[in-house]
Amino acid sequence: MSIVTLLARQNLIARKNDLQYQMLQNSSSMRRMLNSNVFFGGGLNLADISSRETAMDLENIAASSELMAINAELNSLNDSSSRFNYFA
Repeated sequence: MSIVTLLARQNLIARKNDLQYQMLQNSSSMRRMLNSNVFFGGGLNLADISSRETAMDLENIAASSELMAINAELNSLNDSSSRFNYFA
């Protein structure tokens, strides 16, 4: 594998890890928000909770779409490198 390919692969993996971490944070934040506000009367009304939940869901959808694209690029890099190694 060339250095450029390895750097591209490393960059994609770092971005993938960042997106997965962001999705975990959104999920944790959503759980905390719902637990503290709905069940214990934390001061937010249901419209605020719903809008925050919708925003987090949209962020997760965008992150999932980007993760699929990153996985496709990583698979492409792995396939092309194995093909090149086979011909070498």
